[in-house]
Amino acid sequence: MKRHLLLIALVACAWSSRAQSEEGFRLLRDKKYGEALASFERYLDTARRADDLVTFNAAVCATRVGDHAAAEKYFTRSIASGYNLFAAYAGKADALHKQEKIDEMVETLKAGMKAGTKADSSSHAPLERMYALHLLAEGREHFRANKVAKAAESYTLLTRLNDKRWRADGFLSLGTLYAASGSAIMQDAAAARGTALEAARKRAAAEYAKARANLDRAAKLYPDDPRVEEALTRLARLRQDLPPAR
Repeated sequence: MKRHLLLIALVACAWSSRAQSEEGFRLLRDKKYGEALASFERYLDTARRADDLVTFNAAVCATRVGDHAAAEKYFTRSIASGYNLFAAYAGKADALHKQEKIDEMVETLKAGMKAGTKADSSSHAPLERMYALHLLAEGREHFRANKVAKAAESYTLLTRLNDKRWRADGFLSLGTLYAASGSAIMQDAAAARGTALEAARKRAAAEYAKARANLDRAAKLYPDDPRVEEALTRLARLRQDLPPAR
């Protein structure tokens, strides 16, 4: 009798859990994301085994309502189970970004791109885009802070990505960075004379040479890109303005 009652209780529990799952999908279809998330979470709390579909959709709903910690948690579970893998990596990276966990976001993107490379290089394109945009923003931040070496590190990583558009952006950014660095050197030496001016000229010339090398590589990838043409024109003017070598 006790076993019979236990079986009835287990069946009732399973039926209740499944009903909560179905309710969650109905609410999701109605775009009631907060209510759908609550329903999915109730189901996941009582389910006797993992449900990849519900877990992933709970993460989606959490993203929709701005519960980024919950989104991180459920996307992490999806990654662990391999369900909708690259979308889960992208979702987790976005959730980490929204929580300003930048280092963890970068590691998540790298892990996702590595997994994509093993499977299908095209599958991780959205992850590569997120990583590229992060590198561009990071490089600009270092550039504004006059941290040329740090900006160069970010842009150099960009040149190593699979998509040639991002590689071209990396080379263009490096060319622009080094051109600006050389120009700043000469501006700082505006009042210099003699050997001090010559030392500044040599340093600026070296930066301009690095700028030209990177812009040439960008032009090789995208020869008709007007941004590269404009950068080359500006660089040519800067080099013409250098004082003659002594």
